[in-house]
Amino acid sequence: MDKKELWLQLRHYYFDHVVMPGLFDKIAARFGNANPSYHAFAHKIARKHGWKTGFALRVLNEYKKFIFLGLVSDFQVTPSRIIDVAWHEHILFSKAYREFCEQVIQQPFDHYPELVPMEDQTGRFSAQYLDTLALYKKEFDQDPPADIWGNTKFDQELVKRNGYQSKKKESGTGGSGYDDSPLYIHFESESASVYPEFSGYNGGDFGGGGSSSDFSDSDAGSTDSGGDGGSCSGGCSGGCGGGD
Repeated sequence: MDKKELWLQLRHYYFDHVVMPGLFDKIAARFGNANPSYHAFAHKIARKHGWKTGFALRVLNEYKKFIFLGLVSDFQVTPSRIIDVAWHEHILFSKAYREFCEQVIQQPFDHYPELVPMEDQTGRFSAQYLDTLALYKKEFDQDPPADIWGNTKFDQELVKRNGYQSKKKESGTGGSGYDDSPLYIHFESESASVYPEFSGYNGGDFGGGGSSSDFSDSDAGSTDSGGDGGSCSGGCSGGCGGGD
């Protein structure tokens, strides 16, 4: 699939896989009929990590962007701590995550937590994080929201001082199958109200109605995922990098 098709696959993924069979009607009754699993998953993450639901919805939107970047890049991508929380929470639904990889993105997107902290590895993850931010700007034609992507332990000075570089994916994997044109170009003729992810508007969600939360309620002071966090490495068709 091309970049536009891949993004639409991710954009229209509403985490239905996380709802166990027989529970969908109950979830819909509580969260509304418009993508209730999406809102239920956000509500669970928010409750667990002390976030507001509107912020959790925005995090899930950004998590989808991270997955997209991991698939189209030619290097191993690395998330912020906040994005990594969403990744961890998705993986905890092991069957749902496996079905997501098989049916939606159609390839593995593995996560390898750091076993022993090492400066060289942290330096490489830091370089990958910076390259991931640069790729985000290229593909979506805007800066990533700081309250979600700026929460990280990665050290830009460490990268500059020691010249660390991102690990490239193996030849013939990952982003090599996609064209070089940025994603936003494929949506230039579309309405900004329909595709706000290319308009610079970082509020709202891609999941339609049915949410009772205020999408402007994100609070940087309530987004701590706890602890210093470590680093992680992952793999999607040759490799991704992780953040916590």
